[in-house]
Parts: sequence; structure tokens; C-alpha cells
Amino acid sequence: MLVERDALGVGVINNDIYAVGGWNIFDDSLSNAEVFDIHTQEWRMISSRSTATSYHGVGVLNNILYAVGGHNKLSQALDTVECYDPSLDTWTPVAKMSVCRDGVGVGVLDGVLYAVGGKDGSKALSSVEAYRPSTGVWSTIADMHKPRRQAGVVALNGLLYVIGGLDDTFFVHSIEFYSPETNSWTIVAASTEFLHTSAGVAAINRHRNFKSQ
Repeated sequence: MLVERDALGVGVINNDIYAVGGWNIFDDSLSNAEVFDIHTQEWRMISSRSTATSYHGVGVLNNILYAVGGHNKLSQALDTVECYDPSLDTWTPVAKMSVCRDGVGVGVLDGVLYAVGGKDGSKALSSVEAYRPSTGVWSTIADMHKPRRQAGVVALNGLLYVIGGLDDTFFVHSIEFYSPETNSWTIVAASTEFLHTSAGVAAINRHRNFKSQ
């Protein structure tokens, strides 16, 4: 990349990879962002956000990239959300979440953007909320079974999976999934073999080989 980044957010639009914010070796949160063009095999800078954040979540919905929550240069948890339109190279604020979420997990499922857990500045959260661009508002959905921040989030076969993370004291081993049809979370019987936080996760279409409990 052109800029060193830790605790950044990453998203893909039209096979281009976007690296958003994060913090640098001077412990400063970043407002800038860049994109990797797979055709030229080069990184280039894009417009900067209005807010410098790290430990935020990033999701892509309808070819728009959303940067959600995180914390600022003062390590204050944020409830703010901005979206990036690559056709205009502009960031635009959208509705704030109901609570501040530092280390929030973000996933997209069936046209809905989900903000999962995080930390409100004092404690890890089990709460989750959903954003629909058609309404432009966030709505609260069912809580997870366990509070967690810096968890991995991925959508697969109509379900939203949340993997690992941290609670207020230690790593979280468990995996749970959300069903929009029932507005409920289910703990997966299989758990992560190792302790994970800030994990990167991806879904590959394979037969489901574990059971819920």
C-alpha cells in the first residue's frame, strides 16, 4: 500500500480492493483511503473521509462502500457512518447508529448492512443493528448470545456468521449465526480451535459440515 495501516477496514467493489483508514506507526488514526486496481496492479489514493478512524468496520452494499464506527484519534468510540461512491470519489455521512461501536463487525446480507457488537467505550456489546439504504435508518435486531468486539463477520447461505472476537476480559471461542427470517441467533456447536481477534474471514461455497446447538 501507499500508506502503512493497522486496524484498517477493507472492502471490494468491482474487483478493486479498498483500504480505508486505520492507524499508523505514530498511533494516529487515519482519514485517508486507497484502492488497488487489479488491472494496473497499482495502489492509488482516493478521497479522504471527514473523520479519521481505526478499528472500524467496512461493508459494501450496492457498489457503495460503508465505513462504520471505530474510534477516533482520541480513542473515543464512534457511532458515525460514512459511505463512499467510487463513481464520484466522494464520502457522504449517513445515519448514525444507535450506540457507539469501536471494533464493530460489519456484514452484508440480502441488501442489509449489519453492525455487530463492538465496544461502546466501556464494555463489549452483544447488540446488533441493521441499516437499509431504502429507509436510510438503523434498526435494532436481536442481541447475540455473547458480547464481542473485533469479531469476524461473514454472510453465507442466507445467514450471518460472527466468529471469535473479544469480550471484556478475554478471547471469545464461539461462533454464532443470525437468521433474518426468525430474527434470532444460534450458537454453532463447532468453535474456533484457536483464539482469534480482528480475524479476517471469507465464505467459500461448500457443504455445511457442522451442527448448531
